[in-house]
Amino acid sequence: MKLETVLNAAKHAMLKGRHSPHCYRAHVIGEGYVNKGQPQYDRADYLRQLERTVQSEIENMGFATDYAELGYTKPSRGILFANWNCFPSRFDDLLEKLGFAVEWNDEWIVCGCLKAFRTEADSYVWAPSYKEVHGELMCLECAAIEEGE
Repeated sequence: MKLETVLNAAKHAMLKGRHSPHCYRAHVIGEGYVNKGQPQYDRADYLRQLERTVQSEIENMGFATDYAELGYTKPSRGILFANWNCFPSRFDDLLEKLGFAVEWNDEWIVCGCLKAFRTEADSYVWAPSYKEVHGELMCLECAAIEEGE
């Protein structure tokens, strides 16, 4: 099954009310991000905002072929990066069954070699698997090549 088909099916399932987003709220003028599609708010506006948000996440989804980070196993179909809060709960489980690893886009960067490294610590013993070279973050392997080591 094609990834694009799966992502669009998730979007349409939420818009049709068959699934709800994991943790998403639409903006209400003067009140902030409080609309979860409740009856006291404009449901049509909620769905428009949800559709735009999910479509933006689909279009801007990051991809890497492998991890540059120690302790991670290479997924068979690659790694996807997004804000998963606007997708249905447990949607990551489906993507993992399809062979993808799922990560948060605000915690990872993809190197020019298409390997991903974490930029936010996930434990006290975490050590960066990247280096800054000429103002650019690179995985350790690419940084060594760039610096001529």
